[in-house]
Amino acid sequence: MENTALFIVPRGSDEWKGNEAGWITASGWAGAAGEIFGTSYVATTDGIFSPKESIEFPKGNKDATTSKKPKKIRKFIPEFLITAYKDFKLKNSKPRVWPVEENKFLKNKNVKFVWERHDLFPGPGHKIAEKLNVPFIISVEALAVWEAKKWGVKRPLWGNWLEKNIEAKSLENADLICCVSQEIKYKVISMGINEDKVLVTPNRVDSLLFNPEVKNSRISEKYNLKGKIVFGWTGSFRNFHGLDSVVKAFKLVKDKTPNAILILVGDGQEFDKIKHLVTELNLEENVIFVGRKKFVKVPDYVSNFDICLVSAKSAEGFHYSPLKLREYLALGKAVIVPNAGDLSSNFGDGKDVLMYKPGEVNDLANKMLLLISNELLKQTLEHNALHWFHAEGSWVHELNRVCEILGIEK
Repeated sequence: MENTALFIVPRGSDEWKGNEAGWITASGWAGAAGEIFGTSYVATTDGIFSPKESIEFPKGNKDATTSKKPKKIRKFIPEFLITAYKDFKLKNSKPRVWPVEENKFLKNKNVKFVWERHDLFPGPGHKIAEKLNVPFIISVEALAVWEAKKWGVKRPLWGNWLEKNIEAKSLENADLICCVSQEIKYKVISMGINEDKVLVTPNRVDSLLFNPEVKNSRISEKYNLKGKIVFGWTGSFRNFHGLDSVVKAFKLVKDKTPNAILILVGDGQEFDKIKHLVTELNLEENVIFVGRKKFVKVPDYVSNFDICLVSAKSAEGFHYSPLKLREYLALGKAVIVPNAGDLSSNFGDGKDVLMYKPGEVNDLANKMLLLISNELLKQTLEHNALHWFHAEGSWVHELNRVCEILGIEK
């Protein structure tokens, strides 16, 4: 019998373009299970994959710099109708019988548990876990209706129904619910879920990809980074990241430190807006847009950053567990982060990271300048980043905790 664990992602392998974090976290959990049990599998609506395969999803996602513009006809359609269509399409994208349920895939496998990433409409995780008589875990990075509402997405009439009759009922089926932040945990409990089975499990990293040994001098040579002070940011160009504040703060830094460079890795809806702002501020020579890169290539870029940035437009409603922060720390980098959400509870200001007021351009610029001028502080943050990584930085750390709580033998 093959010891293994099953990870369900209720999407197709070519979905979540622009939101690759969903694949990254699922693959991270699954990779940790592979380290502990020997094997693990990621099951989607269209196949069964290894963690090394799923971390490359969405399929067909090449390195690119893109900025999708909405079709002209869309502006004439009420937004709530577009949302209703998307919900209908998502519901109907779920197969009646998933590939993992076919072909006796689970035969001769000693499945230790079934894990499923929470989505608006659930996958077959609970059914499979019941059939195998093993623990069922749901991982929640966001509650679909609740988070969308924060972004201004309206679901009149059917939104509350979906939350109560689909999302909450799905969560009730879990033996353990892993939430990425305290705010997500509070929301889950407010939906009537027993607090005893709700756990906060912040994001971690795949230590085989992100670790202090990662180096790539070719990138330094390509972008002529030698002798420069390199600030770096990775992610999707979305409004809630407040990248305009990062660029404006960098302008203040560059005026005082001409050899400062800002590298932005990624793309998204606000790519054109940010690029225009860079031009407007005459920063073209100091800001490098490298475009979207496959996730497995991101560590190479981070290895060339001197100081890393996590950004947020506002602290209001900040319920995330920034994956990029953990990735930066795993490479032993000094990181500047917004004082928002759980970050001040999980990390010490001036000890583990340096915090700034979200959206405050001058405060962010001052913190950036402080790390340029105070080498001792920068070295302290770098040292403590490595300590975090070795003590608790990998997904294995979180999965061991989950196994202990559920009494899963390793």
